[in-house]
Amino acid sequence: MESAHVEFTNAYGLRNDIQNLVDQTSLRWIFVGGKGGVGKTTISCSIASILAEHRESVLLLSTDPAHSLSDAFGQKFTHEPRIVNGFKNLYAMELDTSQFAESSYDMENEGSMVNELPEIIQMLPGLDEAVNFAELMQSVQSSRFSVIIFDTAPTGHTLKFLKLPEVLDRLIDSFLKFESILGSVIQIFDKIKRLKEMLKSTKEQMKDPNLTTFVCVCIPEFLSVYETERLVQDLAKFDIDCSYIIVNQVIQHVELGKLQMDAWQQLDSETRSKLKDFFEAVKSHQHVHNGRVSIQRRYLEDIRELYQGDFNLGNWNL
Repeated sequence: MESAHVEFTNAYGLRNDIQNLVDQTSLRWIFVGGKGGVGKTTISCSIASILAEHRESVLLLSTDPAHSLSDAFGQKFTHEPRIVNGFKNLYAMELDTSQFAESSYDMENEGSMVNELPEIIQMLPGLDEAVNFAELMQSVQSSRFSVIIFDTAPTGHTLKFLKLPEVLDRLIDSFLKFESILGSVIQIFDKIKRLKEMLKSTKEQMKDPNLTTFVCVCIPEFLSVYETERLVQDLAKFDIDCSYIIVNQVIQHVELGKLQMDAWQQLDSETRSKLKDFFEAVKSHQHVHNGRVSIQRRYLEDIRELYQGDFNLGNWNL
């Protein structure tokens, strides 16, 4: 995609390239998230396609229940990596986050660690999702892919997901306090410690800006800007790097007055009679469209004031 190499910054500080993301070759995990309907999958696919030009092997992994990768590329994807048509080194897969451990992609696994834990630990809220996610991260770390792009679920679910390892870690710490009392009577603490180490490793990788970054996708509308700020603040609380914000679905002002007038004057009276309603509809739609442009400009200004200077701001459809 040539847009990755064209440097351009508009009046709102939005570049139409992700060259900085491309240049950060140490990155192993790139999470793409934002409010539902902002075009996360489109952006994820674009990032993956661009990185495939620069990295040895790229995996695009969808954890969004909507699973739009198949629609985006026009081919069916499953829970196993499959080469994307037209590429030699770009793979994609669609994964149900509630079934991480069932995936044959869990290459090092002989069965989920969840099943090895005592029943009382298995009852901890969010255990399945947190452990399965940690197992996935461990698997992809040792995989052949040089970078993995996660097409994530909408903001609310993503934030809940990011909180799980932290919450679960505290619960496990509380449980391990019983070790000094129970001693060797119960042979479960080694397994619990293994779980803790896996979660610790996952958290460390997630918090390393050289390995992991989060790309926020938004559109210039109130709810999307609000959720983006919420996401940015929460990522900061988790110490997860978030240096990139891509503003999608930006529209431009349209002025059809002269074009419409010239077209109208070239028509004979009979054709004008037939197309009168059409021309009126075009004028009405132009008015509505430009009204949206005015609203977007207000939120584009807000985005610039909030994030310019601290974030890489991007837009690919100017």
